[in-house]
Amino acid sequence: MIEEKKPKIDRFYVDKKDFSDFNRLKENDTPFAGAHSKEVFLAAMVVGYHEGCRIEIKNREGYFHEKDLSKEDAALIRAIAVAEEGGLNVLLNKQKVYSIAEQYATGGISLLKAKVLSGEYGSYAKKLESELLRTHGKIPKDEPEKAKVQGEHEAVSPIDLISRGESETVEFKSTMQWDTRKNQSNRELKMAIAKEVAAFMNSNGGTLLIGVEDDKTISGLDRDLAVLHNSMDEFELTFTNLVNAYLQKLNRAYVNLKFEKVNDKQIAVVRVKKSSHPVYVRCEGKKEEFCIRAGNSSQTLEVSEASLYIKEHWPDLR
Repeated sequence: MIEEKKPKIDRFYVDKKDFSDFNRLKENDTPFAGAHSKEVFLAAMVVGYHEGCRIEIKNREGYFHEKDLSKEDAALIRAIAVAEEGGLNVLLNKQKVYSIAEQYATGGISLLKAKVLSGEYGSYAKKLESELLRTHGKIPKDEPEKAKVQGEHEAVSPIDLISRGESETVEFKSTMQWDTRKNQSNRELKMAIAKEVAAFMNSNGGTLLIGVEDDKTISGLDRDLAVLHNSMDEFELTFTNLVNAYLQKLNRAYVNLKFEKVNDKQIAVVRVKKSSHPVYVRCEGKKEEFCIRAGNSSQTLEVSEASLYIKEHWPDLR
């Protein structure tokens, strides 16, 4: 019997949809002008790790070769993999180590691009330097707490989350836009979804299950899909558009949407990461609201309450 050869692991990949963003950051008007592709990749990886944004690559495209890494670069990649997996055993699986780096780079590239090009952060070269230093110190110290808080909702299957009911990190919504009372689409329901997502971002993260009733009945996505040409792609696009419209494009990177079948019904599983900065919901008339998770529901804070909460929740924010 001829032993099948394993694919050679000699390069790092990015998602094809993000390829232009990676290359955009190497243009002359950015701190990465003239930099090697690996520099942009590593910066995106660090930002993704720092912000807790790890996204699976759907369409892989080679970006740079392993031989381009310095010893320090490789050590950083290995350190993040060890912190993520909670032990040294991951180092025995080179493909896993590289995959973790690639997924964090995928989660961080849109955040990195927004920070560099928006002008909001001034000289991002200095800002990035401080983030690298914070990440280096963060890896051994914060990971157990991060895993404890986020693991509660990320490691549990949808069916188990449903059986446990709504909580500080779990919310049910029957639909995304179809109003079952009025029997028509209702844009106010989209805003309600945005508020739930923002509340998780402003708290400790969580999971939003769309297609599940408050009483744990699994109703599925049929009502929403009926007005979206029965297309999962259109559902995801509609969801992305509502996040971009109400929460800003920058914050889409904190959210991961997947479809899963539970009891022969399709539901949307929306995993939300804790944000590193306050996230406001942009309502009608340019009004903004600040939402947090309180018990098993989301609450909108008054200005004075929000100010105090922000100071306590993000003490390092300036």
